[in-house]
Amino acid sequence: MTDPEHALERARDAAATMRAQGAYAPDQPDGRSQPQASDTLENLFEWAMIDPDLREVRSTRRLGYPVTLLKLGLVRLLNQYHAELISQQTRFNVHVLGHVRRLETRIEDLERIVGSREPEPEPEPEPEPDRDRDRDRDRDRDRDRE
Repeated sequence: MTDPEHALERARDAAATMRAQGAYAPDQPDGRSQPQASDTLENLFEWAMIDPDLREVRSTRRLGYPVTLLKLGLVRLLNQYHAELISQQTRFNVHVLGHVRRLETRIEDLERIVGSREPEPEPEPEPEPDRDRDRDRDRDRDRDRE
């Protein structure tokens, strides 16, 4: 058993050893993962399909086998409910990706149209209207006579 005073140091040493062995992905500078250029729409469609892995239903506690059996029993009892939730979420994901595909196509079409046009000359700015007009009609009438 490790003393609490030395636990942080041992954990950092263990993490450094594992990092040196390639157990962790390289750190991102901002701490977030960046989307890859290879994330094509086909990959996104594949990822939109929800398919849970029941091998992940387990307990990591000491003597966790009974807890794992209980969890697997609950998964089996709630199978119909979970199947409905999964199918609804998958349908939603696929519809959203279809919409994303249509938007990307639209953007490409608009970029192609804008890129093929000749630049239009900028219109001359209109003179700024007199801000005092129309507030006092008598004064405006007198000003127009002058």
